[in-house]
Amino acid sequence: MLANELAYWINERYSVKLLKGAGAPPPWSKDTIFNTVRFCNVHREDDRVTRWMRTHWNRADRPAWHYVVGRLVNWPDSLAEIISCTQPWVMRDVLKRRRDGGGKVFTSAYTVSTCGRPMDKLDYVFDHVALRVQAATRTTPLNYVSLEDTHFWLSSVDGLGSFLAAQVVADMKNTPGHPLQTAPDWWTWSAPGPGSLRGLSWFFFEQPTGVTTKDYWMRLDDCREHTDPLIHPSVPRISNQDFQNCLCEFSKWCKVKYLHGHVRNKYVPIHSASAGV
Repeated sequence: MLANELAYWINERYSVKLLKGAGAPPPWSKDTIFNTVRFCNVHREDDRVTRWMRTHWNRADRPAWHYVVGRLVNWPDSLAEIISCTQPWVMRDVLKRRRDGGGKVFTSAYTVSTCGRPMDKLDYVFDHVALRVQAATRTTPLNYVSLEDTHFWLSSVDGLGSFLAAQVVADMKNTPGHPLQTAPDWWTWSAPGPGSLRGLSWFFFEQPTGVTTKDYWMRLDDCREHTDPLIHPSVPRISNQDFQNCLCEFSKWCKVKYLHGHVRNKYVPIHSASAGV
C-alpha cells in the first residue's frame, strides 16, 4: 500500500504551488519528477485554465451547453474569441476562422475526438455535442438536484463521456451562484476515470492495474481513510472530485518513479508569481 507516497505527492504538489505563487525561484522541489513533469494542482480550482474560466467564462446564468463547450475547447485564447457568442453554430464558425488563420483551437490537456465519426472536430463539438445538450435541456430540464444526478444527465448525451461530464460538473459546482454550489454531495461525489483507477491500483497493488470501476467507491473510501491523516494540515480540505484528480496525477508520478516511463506533458518552470501554478 502506497499511502505514504500518495500523501507525499499531495503535500509536495501543494508545496510547489505555494513556493511558485510566492515568487520563489525554481526548482520548487527536490524531487526531479516534479521539476520535469507537468502535474495538475491538488485543488482543480488552482489550475491556470480553470482560474481563467472561472473569471471569464463560467457564470451561474450560463446554460449547460456553454459549460460543456468550455471544457471541450479548454483553451483560453479560443474561448476569449467566442465568449460573446450566444449560439453553438456561431462559436463554431468563429473558431473555424481562427483555425484557418493558423491559430490553436483546442487544449492539449484533454483528448477530444469525434468518437470514430468521419467529421470535422469543430462540427462534432458544436453541432453534435453542444447542440444536443442544448436540445436536451429543452425536453428534460436540468434540475441540479445533486452532482451525481447532473453527471448522469450530462453523460446520457451522445458524445459526452463520463470524464468530460465530470469536468463540467466540477465547473458548475465551483461557479458562484450556481445551484450545484450547494449540492448535498459537493464534497463526497466523484466519477471514476481511467487515471484515478490507475492511481488506486498503484496505491493498493503497487502497479497500474487491479482496481476496477465496480470496486471504485470501496477502494476510494479505504484510500482516503489511510491517506487523509498523512496530509499536511496546511493543505486545505480536498473534495472527492479533487482527490480523484490527485489519484490520476499520482499515477503519472508512479509511472515515472517505478516504471521509468514517460509522460506526454513535460514541465518547463517559469519563474513568475503570476504564472500558472
